[in-house]
Amino acid sequence: MIKKLGALLGDVLGDSIVGGDTDAVPALANAPAEHTLRLACTVLMFEVLRADMKTTPAELDTVRRHLTRAYGLDETQTEQLMRHSAAESAERVSMHDLVRAINREYGPAQKRALVKALWDVAYADGELDKHEEHTIRKLADWLHVPHRHFIQTKHEAGGDN
Repeated sequence: MIKKLGALLGDVLGDSIVGGDTDAVPALANAPAEHTLRLACTVLMFEVLRADMKTTPAELDTVRRHLTRAYGLDETQTEQLMRHSAAESAERVSMHDLVRAINREYGPAQKRALVKALWDVAYADGELDKHEEHTIRKLADWLHVPHRHFIQTKHEAGGDN
């Protein structure tokens, strides 16, 4: 799995950053933390996006907007990261290694901002599905985000329920 993530990062970021020979050294281990975290956070957004079994243009636009604003990526980089994250999300069985990477590198404010982004994705299509809410609740717990911040970010994203 690590080699596969490294190869995806190599495609998105260029082999010179990650290392072209993914069989020689686990590329993800050599990837800069910020690039690993970009992929991890984007995969989590796609987990929320996929939770209700339908993907809307508004949801994709919300992910795109968050990636552009948070990471300063150009359009091509954003689209590549989204493509790779969507594929990774569809194939993943577990999110624990991604969550572990985020927990290791992110502080409380960054985790809160990520949970807010997850809510933004969930509300982008104008309705909150119970599966989207469950996914965000689970991810927030794994990220050790206090329940009050879970609720606050839900309200900030437009969820007054």
